[in-house]
Amino acid sequence: MGYNILMSRELPRRVYGKTGVRMPILSLGGAGVLQDLSRKREAIEIIREAVDSGVYYLDTAQQYRDSERIFGEAVEGIREKVFLSTKSAARDYDGAWRDLQHSLKRLRTDKLEQWVVHHVSYPHEVDRLFAADGAIKAFQQAKEQRIVKYIGLSGHNDPEVLKTAMERFPFDMVLFPINPTEPHHARTFMKEFLEYARRKGVGLAVMKVMGVGRLVGEGKFTVSELFRYALSHPVHTAVILPNSLRELRELVQAAREFKPMSREELRALEERGKPLTAQVAGMYHQWP
Repeated sequence: MGYNILMSRELPRRVYGKTGVRMPILSLGGAGVLQDLSRKREAIEIIREAVDSGVYYLDTAQQYRDSERIFGEAVEGIREKVFLSTKSAARDYDGAWRDLQHSLKRLRTDKLEQWVVHHVSYPHEVDRLFAADGAIKAFQQAKEQRIVKYIGLSGHNDPEVLKTAMERFPFDMVLFPINPTEPHHARTFMKEFLEYARRKGVGLAVMKVMGVGRLVGEGKFTVSELFRYALSHPVHTAVILPNSLRELRELVQAAREFKPMSREELRALEERGKPLTAQVAGMYHQWP
């Protein structure tokens, strides 16, 4: 009964930058269990319950094993209810177009609400993206042809690299990390990037909220604490991967009951996160 009452309450929304989309503050990430074909039944159940609970933005990527196929099956029949986003890590024009065609086929759709340049980490990648035969041209053409509505950028390696890319192209959104260990890393998006991106007026989606699960558990943090921490900053939505229906329901409840943390509460969580920084450092620098 209690769960049914929760299901009837709307998720709070924030305006997703210059897109004007009223985005629920909780979004669904597509790695982990949602990319594992051997757990497809469980994955589809999580995706569909998330949508029934008011989650709108579904985030996947070509690189997430079988995630696109699983999402494609899960949203069949409810496609109009979701904001579907996938990513391409191709840096060249031809590779990006191939990725888009493959993604559309796997997702069982002919259009995307959002297509994201995946994991931009180093200066040479930005140069390659914007070369004469670079991937940005494919992204731009896909938007001009109305195959995709919005173009995004993601990265969790170096905030300066994302800034450089954003100076060269009018991205609609950006996806970057936030969690209580993030201020303690050598290159911190919260201190070096968040305010810059906010001034740009783009949609602000955050990831790594639970440190790929490494920040959750006894002696660490609860799912609700980590969600509240992220959304207490001036961002629009948190893209989070729940590893079970139980965790999804905990996140949905945290979103519906969301109240921003005070400055003192935020600093207290960051102090608790400091000893855990090394445990999540690898997720920032995992690609060459």
